[in-house]
Amino acid sequence: MLRTGFRFRTDTRSTLAKMRAIILVMLLLALTPVLVAQQPSAAAKKESELRSLLEKSRTAKDDSLRLALNKQFFEELLMMLQTGNTFAHPFDSLNIGKIEAPDKSFRMFNWNIQQNNGKNIYYLIIKHSQSGHVTALNPVEAREVLSDTEIFRNGEWPGGLYYKIIQRKEAGLRGYTLLSWDGFSRRTSRKSIDFLEFDSEGMPVFGSPKFKTKEGIKNRVISEYSSEATFTQSYDRQKITLYNVRKSQRKVDDEVIVLDRLVPLNESLEGQRWAYVPAGNIYDAYVVFRNQWTFVEDISPRNPAVPGKPSSSRKKPEQGLIPSGKSKVGR
Repeated sequence: MLRTGFRFRTDTRSTLAKMRAIILVMLLLALTPVLVAQQPSAAAKKESELRSLLEKSRTAKDDSLRLALNKQFFEELLMMLQTGNTFAHPFDSLNIGKIEAPDKSFRMFNWNIQQNNGKNIYYLIIKHSQSGHVTALNPVEAREVLSDTEIFRNGEWPGGLYYKIIQRKEAGLRGYTLLSWDGFSRRTSRKSIDFLEFDSEGMPVFGSPKFKTKEGIKNRVISEYSSEATFTQSYDRQKITLYNVRKSQRKVDDEVIVLDRLVPLNESLEGQRWAYVPAGNIYDAYVVFRNQWTFVEDISPRNPAVPGKPSSSRKKPEQGLIPSGKSKVGR
């Protein structure tokens, strides 16, 4: 009997130990997803390091230290983009420009570093979604003169911060129209409309004769104005009636690039761009017409109609294309 009781207790203890082991394994299995979720990914860790570098570069008081830290940030961001599947990684914590083409074919990573003299240096990295190819363009200090006829290639670019990529379906505009801002100096800022294409090797080419202006065909459109002013350059749907074209082409209901009309503070300051400010409630636009961005004067931009709110009965003014004819409203 004693032997039987001894064997019973031994079996019981063995069974309890096994049950405890099974329960422990089950608990570990249940907690594993939580523990894994709590561990930051390699991409998240790297992004945190990049954010720290960027913040240090922007708060450094010395130009040389600021640029050295930013160079490290640039190189490490480039390395991260070149390794692994990082195209879709949001980089939410990085306070830089991150814009994606409408067709999701590429992303732009774009930022600036301001020097103590007020000049900006601009940086740009482009990553393609399909090939994974990454292009690091040469850093650019805000250019003293930005040409509206030059074409930039081989790693060169105009510089600035891109805030909108526009993609049109028209054959003549296959490529990407870019809207950008450039804090040129303490006295003046610039906004540009540019055109981006990629060559056979996937390298970016900036500038193309897609813009019909008052002065003729240009490779880009540049608006320079007082840094104290707020200048509008946006992409919105508008209804416009053109008057110097055939009847079938007069009605435009499309997305257009809307710009403030810039004027000098007084006539004696004509040509002094630091003195140019928006005229106020006077807008011009670039409309897609015959496969080009074509300048139109004096549009009346309107926000999309609010449901339930009666629309205005005021007749929409007719607009003239430039330079194919003179506008009815003078400058």
